[in-house]
Amino acid sequence: MSEFKGMVEVTEKLFYYLDTFDINSGRETAREILLNELRKDVVEKKMRSVRSTYLYEKGAREYYAKYGTKNEF
Repeated sequence: MSEFKGMVEVTEKLFYYLDTFDINSGRETAREILLNELRKDVVEKKMRSVRSTYLYEKGAREYYAKYGTKNEF
């Protein structure tokens, strides 16, 4: 479901930005560039989310190991 939401967001942004261009031969080139950049943005956003979760869990494990506690972090 999250991937679908991401694609809807990309599509909405793409049409928003494309509305600023006149309809001509350059519009297709702009469309490809914008689509590639928006896809990259979605991937980077997902990676930041995964990375932050991983770092939080890693920090919790280190804390538990250091102080000999469990599930108190």
